[in-house]
Amino acid sequence: MANPSAKILTLSALIAAASTGVSAQDHTAEINLGIGRILFGNDLDDTNNYHLGLGLPISDRWTLEVVANEYDADAQETGVDVRGTQYRLDALYHFGDDQSWRPYAAFGAGDQRLSPEGGDPSHETLLNAGLGLKNRFARNWEWRTDVRLFNSLDEEYTDVVFSTGISFLFGAGETRRATPAPEPVAAPTVIEEADSDGDGVLDSKDKCPGTARQYKVDSEGCVLKLTETVSINLAVKFDTNSAVVKEEYMSDIRDLATFMNQYENTQVTVEGHTDSSGADAYNKTLSQRRANSVRDVLIQRMNIEADRVTAVGFGEERPVADNNTVEGREQNRRVVGAVSTRITVNETRD
Repeated sequence: MANPSAKILTLSALIAAASTGVSAQDHTAEINLGIGRILFGNDLDDTNNYHLGLGLPISDRWTLEVVANEYDADAQETGVDVRGTQYRLDALYHFGDDQSWRPYAAFGAGDQRLSPEGGDPSHETLLNAGLGLKNRFARNWEWRTDVRLFNSLDEEYTDVVFSTGISFLFGAGETRRATPAPEPVAAPTVIEEADSDGDGVLDSKDKCPGTARQYKVDSEGCVLKLTETVSINLAVKFDTNSAVVKEEYMSDIRDLATFMNQYENTQVTVEGHTDSSGADAYNKTLSQRRANSVRDVLIQRMNIEADRVTAVGFGEERPVADNNTVEGREQNRRVVGAVSTRITVNETRD
């Protein structure tokens, strides 16, 4: 078997020869320190390994590396400690142009020395091949990981090795590729002003872009506002000498509550009235009870806040029909309320 020192000299000579005529790269050289895990194909127990490598880029995609690798493992049958030392020359081919994440393929050859404790050392020639990935996380620093197969030409077994490590890149960023010639400048193109939202105001003057087309806008493209009054009326009728709210009026009271919930700044005064039957004082009290009944429905069943509802009884003081007729007295036995508020809405196109 050839002397391992001679193999190391041969590998170094190959590196030196490959450096002749190397073009300027992203970096000039790199040193790599890493660890790994060896899954042996022979009679050694799996173990960790440590490696140190020196790399030389020879083109955009190719790098040559000299690697020294060392590990300690136990023989499976005897338990004897075996120290392994490798020296090899590898070639790495990189895929793609992205320097941040770059996959690569690796292959190479070298010498392995196995030194069992208390025994004579032996040498083997190893071939290796595998795939890996590099990540440039800083200008001069790179993380890499790969998995490789190592085949012994002498003993005909194959190891699997997983490794990871950190590389320092010498001269990274100091050389640059030639700047390409600038593209010819095209003649300026005259662009007509646009009205992107179709509101009739050009984009250059539109201070409210994206306005919906159904709204009227001013000269700056902003929606015109319209203030208007909205209102709702309530009228609840009662039987003679009764303050009970009939179920048939619940939907009308619910409509009033919905209106008040929609416009939260509103308040309502419900006014109770009677016909002229009975004494004035009794009618005053009855009208107040009727107003209170409607107020209680709004608060307790419709969940309107109590401070937004006021109840007032007017007795027979404000008739709306003739108390001398049955129909008139029916019209006068009532509770009424009205709510209105001013709102601002967007003005729409015709």
